[in-house]
Amino acid sequence: MDTKTRRQDLLIYLADASDKKVNALYTLLEEEIRETSGVTTDEQWEIIEKRHSGYLSGKSKPVPWKEAHDMIRNNNYKS
Repeated sequence: MDTKTRRQDLLIYLADASDKKVNALYTLLEEEIRETSGVTTDEQWEIIEKRHSGYLSGKSKPVPWKEAHDMIRNNNYKS
């Protein structure tokens, strides 16, 4: 069985699985899911909250998306 077929079978299974089974599978895979799913870590949330506070207090200014995008692409940003 190829990977594509396995993915399809898993999706079908999960769509109809009981809550108990879904929760059990999630618990088994939770660490890997968090590492690969783009979930924001506590440390990243702290950075976001710090920057948001700076914006709300007027200590920092918003940057237009195009400028932010260029800064990120060129690794030319301040943390």
